[in-house]
Formats: sequence, structure tokens, C-alpha cells
Amino acid sequence: MARWPRLWEKKRGKRRTGSPIFGSVGEAMFFAALLFLGSIGLVAVVASIAFESVVATYLFPEATYTAGKCVVMETDLGEKTLDGGDTRYQPMILVHVHSGARDFVGWTYRRNPTWYTDRDSAQKIVDGFRPGWVYPCWYASYDPSTVILRRSTNFTLWIILLVFASFATIGTIGMFYTLLLFGASAERRSALAKSAQKIELIGDLLPPSAYPNIPSAENLTNSPGVRLAYRLPIEVSPAWWLFATLLFSLVWSGMTAVFALGAIADLERGEPNWLLMALTLAAVAVGIWSGYHFLRQISLHTRVGPTYIEISNHPLLPGRDYKLHLSQAGRMHVKKLRVTLICEEEATFLHGTDVRTEIAKVYDAEVANFRGLVIRPGTPFEELLHFQIPLSAMHSFKSSHNAVHWKLIVDLEAKGAGSQRRSFPIVVYPAVPSNA
Repeated sequence: MARWPRLWEKKRGKRRTGSPIFGSVGEAMFFAALLFLGSIGLVAVVASIAFESVVATYLFPEATYTAGKCVVMETDLGEKTLDGGDTRYQPMILVHVHSGARDFVGWTYRRNPTWYTDRDSAQKIVDGFRPGWVYPCWYASYDPSTVILRRSTNFTLWIILLVFASFATIGTIGMFYTLLLFGASAERRSALAKSAQKIELIGDLLPPSAYPNIPSAENLTNSPGVRLAYRLPIEVSPAWWLFATLLFSLVWSGMTAVFALGAIADLERGEPNWLLMALTLAAVAVGIWSGYHFLRQISLHTRVGPTYIEISNHPLLPGRDYKLHLSQAGRMHVKKLRVTLICEEEATFLHGTDVRTEIAKVYDAEVANFRGLVIRPGTPFEELLHFQIPLSAMHSFKSSHNAVHWKLIVDLEAKGAGSQRRSFPIVVYPAVPSNA
């Protein structure tokens, strides 16, 4: 009997496992949503221009104009004097357009009046048109009085098309990547990673290491600190969560705009689709909620400023003491600020036909614990601390199926900002003999 995939796997004590199937499904749904939004957006924009919908004529009017011919009957140079005494000049061309039912005679040049500060520049444009000659022009089929001799570059239209094309491209590449790795075992993923390392360009970039199974500390020591030797990078920047929130808000707003285009088109034809209108209203409600959530995340991250950790040495060795400089910026009342040193063991293994990953915390030591702090803008909370790697500690380790991760964790609980955790990875080398 087929077994339904489980969202959460077994937990033993503090151990936790994840479901790779649901992870792959989530990735596929995310990239599929991007592909859907990009494709629908491109089709909606192109179709709205082709059919000259009311939305296109309002947002990109010149993109819906039809090319034609007109006869220049007279030229002139308009003038106006501003309150400060300066004079502005506008090219004015009297044209005659006769095409089908259209018979228009009027002054024109661009869609929006263009006033020049330099008379010679405006006169040069006027001199480019000679009465009695035929020139190309553009006009709107829905407005017989709209005729122009020069079309402007519609940057808004190109930006919208570029955004939708980017969504479609990212969604397509992501879908192929997810399908390639869907259901792949740990061995298959490892083989793909090793194949990538065999590429000459990548292989040349990988530096040799004396400890091939210890993660490289190169990216942890390339940022010098202000108080101590190295400033540690944060494992997952809050900016990524903020970016994800913004991306969801933009994607949902785009989908809502597509629904709204259809609903408005139905209303324009006098045949309202009540189901589509109800879906549009629901989508608008979710869009408002996503926008509110995004603004709240901005508020939280501006209130809880960046956390910096600097350490005196890196990589670290068991049995030795090290200095740690903590800096927490922001504008908040801190209920609790706790710094801990933890070690986690990670194992990836096959259980039947399933690939499972389990993570267990094997070491947890409190470095510092502060309560009742008041942090004001421009005056971050700073403290010099000390911590020690235990002598019997297992060094950092990483292989295809097992890993040992050391981290410095900052847990912060602030009034009005909830709880936040920020993780800073470190690398611990094997113990050095005392006579070394």
C-alpha cells in the first residue's frame, strides 16, 4: 500500500528531521508561481496593447497608437512668459490627417506639451517641417483628435515587460533545476556536486586545504573587525527574509493586477463576471495583508538594528580562551539578550527509500545573558566577553553525509519586536598537543 508522504518526520528528544519531498514540492511551487506570474503578465500586457484595452490606453497610450501619414499645413512657435520673467518656447505644427473616417486638422507635435528654454532649439524643430510635405504621424483609434508627430520612449512599459520576463526566466530555470534534483538521493546530489567540482573553471578556483573535511574559514576571516581581529558574517541575514516578504508582496500584487485587468475588461464590455470580481476582491485583501506584513517587517528590522560579533582569533582551537565583542544596535527596550556557543551534529542517511537529515545539539554553553537593556539610536549596546572551546570538543567537520557545526547564537527579545535569533558560524580545528 502506497504511503502518503509526511510533512514532518520523527522527532526524538531535541532531534528534528525534515521532509525532502515537501521541500522539493515547495521549491517547485515557488518557481511555478514565478513562471505563471511572468507568463501571464507578459501575455496580459501584450494583449492589452494589441486590443487597446482601457488599462493600456491609460498606462501606455502611445504604445497603442497607429502609424499613418499627415500633411503639414503650417508651422509656428508658441511662447509663454513665466512669473519670474523667463520665456518658454513650444514647437507647433498644423497637420491634416485623412484616413478612413478620420479627418483631423489641428496643431500638434508631442502628446504632452513640450516647452523649451532655448528658442533656437525649438525653432530648429519647427524648421524640420515644411508646409505642404507629407510626414509620418501616429494617432489613437479611440480618439480622433489625438495625432502626434513624435512618440516618446515608454520606459514604464519596458520596465514592466523586463520584470515579467525576469519572473518567467527565473521560474523556468528554477523549475528545471528542481525537477533535476527531485527525488534524487544523497548519493545523487553528492555525485552532482563532485561533477561540478570537476569542471575546470570551478576546480581552478577551489584552494587546496590541509583539512579537507573541515569547512573553509576563508569567508569568516576576510572581514577585519573594529575592536577585535575578525567580524563574523551572519549565517542568514534578516535582509533575506525581508527580501522574501517583498518578493511575495510583489508577486501577489502582479497576480492581483492580472485579475483586476480581466474584471475591468468585463465591466467595460457591460458583462461583469461576478466570480472573477469576488476572486479579485479576495486577492486584493491578501495583497493588502502582504503589504502590511512587509511594512511591519521593515518596522521590526529598523527597530532591531544589526548585530555584530567580532572575535580575537579564527579558526578556533579546543581548550583555549577567546575574546568576543558584541555590538547590538537599534531603538528598543530589550527584555533579554543572550549569547550562546552551540555545537550541532548533522547526519543524512537513507531510511528505506527515504533520505533523512537529522540535526542534534550536542553542546550548548551560555556566554552572556543581559536583561532590561535600553538601546537608543546611534548608541549601540557593546560588551567585551570571553568564551572557551571545550577541550574535549569535536572539531568542525563536513562530509557527504555527516557534519559538525559550531555557532555563536544571539537570542534577542525586545518589547514590541518579538523574539529574533541571529546565528554566526565559526570553525573549530582539531586540538593541538600541549608541546606543539
